[in-house]
Amino acid sequence: KFDQQLTAMILIRVVFLVIMISPYVLERIYAVAFKTNNSILYDAILIFIDDVAYSFFHINYAGSFYLFLISSKRFRRQVKHAFIQKFWEIYCTRGIHQNQVVPITQSCLSEDDF
Repeated sequence: KFDQQLTAMILIRVVFLVIMISPYVLERIYAVAFKTNNSILYDAILIFIDDVAYSFFHINYAGSFYLFLISSKRFRRQVKHAFIQKFWEIYCTRGIHQNQVVPITQSCLSEDDF
């Protein structure tokens, strides 16, 4: 069962990688193959398309986490365990602190404080 989950995760990851990287690769091929000095508007559109494709390229890395979270029950369990363990550790080390109000004494105050 673990091998099936791992195979499914890897297959989904590869498909997602191809889908996310394809726009960037196609845009770079187009930019190199059809490099012309048409106009400022043409260059601006090409830069915009390049930025969008580059964003998809970087979404690929964050998307892996969410794909693994969706596709694998074991991964979900491990993430849940890691978060619970981390929060429990923070909660236990923080301890319980009582807030105390300390009255201001007359000797501490000066006329500049008011």
